[in-house]
Amino acid sequence: MARRKGLEEFIPDLARIHASGEHLLRLINDILDLSKVEAGRLELSPEIFSLATLLSDVAATVEPLAARNANRFQLDVPDQPGEIYADPTRLRQILLNLLGNACKFTEAGVITLHARRSLCDGRPGVLVQVRDTGIGMTPEELARVFEPFVQADGSTTRKYGGTGLGLSIAKRLCESMGGRLSAESAPQAGTCFTLWLPAAAEEGTVVAALPAAP
Repeated sequence: MARRKGLEEFIPDLARIHASGEHLLRLINDILDLSKVEAGRLELSPEIFSLATLLSDVAATVEPLAARNANRFQLDVPDQPGEIYADPTRLRQILLNLLGNACKFTEAGVITLHARRSLCDGRPGVLVQVRDTGIGMTPEELARVFEPFVQADGSTTRKYGGTGLGLSIAKRLCESMGGRLSAESAPQAGTCFTLWLPAAAEEGTVVAALPAAP
């Protein structure tokens, strides 16, 4: 509309206003989600579904996002992970948050979405990892990565944007579905988020064991 009316000079300002509005909406939605989780009022709709299908859908969404920073995205599912019992909408939210961060903090690198069957404390389930070759985090930053409103440092928000709530929400959502979410990272060595969720394994299936949480 601005172009048709000869108001091209206002386009940058309109773009900034639009971006600010989107950021505010994300912040409001994240705060609502976090408050519901902390109050135990977040309603989940768990069901049995194919994890491979959900991962393929997520990969199709993330691949063009990864390409914006000249990243290569790869989906690594060596064996069929089978079915999982979780809330597919919330699991998709978790994965898109983790992958979105990987795309944002990685340039001309590799982002991998990996999944396999796994045991945790003797329980059958699936392990999903989001790995990147991005800027990584210091031990101090890593220790606080799941705290609300925390990002690596003040310049991170200015350079990359974000609400600082996504990872906190992702961890709480995962725990609400009976799972775990952890992270490993080092400066300039990338980051790996590991998600585990329970699932019914077929009788006689051999799966790798996931170490118990400390």
